[in-house]
Amino acid sequence: MLKRYLIILFSFLTVNSNATLPNIKPNNFNNLNDILQSKDQNLKERKLTKYIEVYFENIQIDSFNTAKTQLDGLLLKNNIENQEPLDYFIQSFYYSKLSRVNEAEYALLKAIEMAEKNSDHYLLYSFFTYLAIIQNNAGNTIAAISSYRLANKEAMIMNDSYLQILLDINISDMFYRNSFYDQSLRYLDQAMAIIVKNRVDEQRLKNAIYFNKAENYFRMNEIDSLTKYNKSLKDARSGTNKLYTFRNRTSYYLDLLQHNYKDAIKHIKILQKDTLYQFDNFDKINLADAYYYVGNPDSAKNIIEQLLAGETQNNHSEIKSHLYDVLGKISEAKQDYKTAASNFKLAFQQSENSVNKLTQVGNISSQIKIDEMEDAYLQKETGYQKEQLWLILIVILAVFIIIIVALSYKSIKQKRRYESLLYKTKKQELSFLNSHDVRKHLTNILGIIHVLQHSENKKKEYLQVEDRLFYSAEKLDESIKNISNKLDE
Repeated sequence: MLKRYLIILFSFLTVNSNATLPNIKPNNFNNLNDILQSKDQNLKERKLTKYIEVYFENIQIDSFNTAKTQLDGLLLKNNIENQEPLDYFIQSFYYSKLSRVNEAEYALLKAIEMAEKNSDHYLLYSFFTYLAIIQNNAGNTIAAISSYRLANKEAMIMNDSYLQILLDINISDMFYRNSFYDQSLRYLDQAMAIIVKNRVDEQRLKNAIYFNKAENYFRMNEIDSLTKYNKSLKDARSGTNKLYTFRNRTSYYLDLLQHNYKDAIKHIKILQKDTLYQFDNFDKINLADAYYYVGNPDSAKNIIEQLLAGETQNNHSEIKSHLYDVLGKISEAKQDYKTAASNFKLAFQQSENSVNKLTQVGNISSQIKIDEMEDAYLQKETGYQKEQLWLILIVILAVFIIIIVALSYKSIKQKRRYESLLYKTKKQELSFLNSHDVRKHLTNILGIIHVLQHSENKKKEYLQVEDRLFYSAEKLDESIKNISNKLDE
């Protein structure tokens, strides 16, 4: 569907190559020196890996070795961790540009082996994803899906929603290529759900999902859904340099589904000369189909033979099956039954290869689904364990609160009891002081006064009892003060 776009989508990050390396033009790149001097090791590794992906994907092959040597020097100078696996990663881009797939895979497998020793999940995710892209472009669908499965496991371990979005889009492309349209759409829906849930504001991701959905609905002959996503792409704000291509390709898809083959041919021929449009072999296949259906078999045959003569389709049995089938129909219409039979036989052989791959793809896709279910189960189990732990903590806290309240209540109750006993004791003591001390001296004073009242010579009697009266008054005062002090205690 979008081989090159998927590579750039996987690797794109806002980075700007103002460092020692030659300048390239992916938009908004971070300064390489800033990346290398970052204190955050995890962020540094992520940005550096993405920088390498974008830079070496876009560099010209004749500048590759010089750029690699310069970058190696910078990595060594800044004492960057994981230099060796990153070096193998860079080598894989070199071999990939030369279409030396086996050597590119070997370099990535060496990088993966080293990243596994360090348990570096982000590097493993990046390496497995790029390995899958290389295998996918080479037509090795089974190996590619296996690599995506391993990348998916690493993304689940990191629980990184952004990486999961990219992976879902790439996996959906694998299913699309093998005519598993429902599964492809499911992964695109899953990617969009993550975007919405996490409020990821990156229009380029939405554009990729809209276009990939349009591709699926085109193959499924669902014109209403194709119209919907063609409109979504036309309404989309900028966000990817392929938006122009997306809009125009899905527009001529509508012509094809509406059987407006002449308009489709006219549209595709204009796009073939349009420098802004990224014309590829899929456009050539669609042009050949349009020529065939419009009744121009010679033009269709010429394009198909050019496609089959190239190496691009060598490992894509599902595409070659379709091309041989069209050639067979063209030969049959010309009553060249021998050539038709030969082409139909080749189409059948490619179809068998495709069916065999489909069976294996289905098996591996089931494993991916099982992995996702296992991860969902583990996440739920972890959630339940956290909830259980919180519940236990709440119960323990509640028990402690109950114990504290009970102890406090008991303490208050005992305090009140002791205060009551103390009150009674003081009351008894005061009663005793009042009855045995105060009353005694008061009685003496009253007795003396009573004697004086009935005395014939009060003055003489007073002089006799004056000292006694004064003594009793002093003692009464002392007793009253004693009671006052007791009340203040």
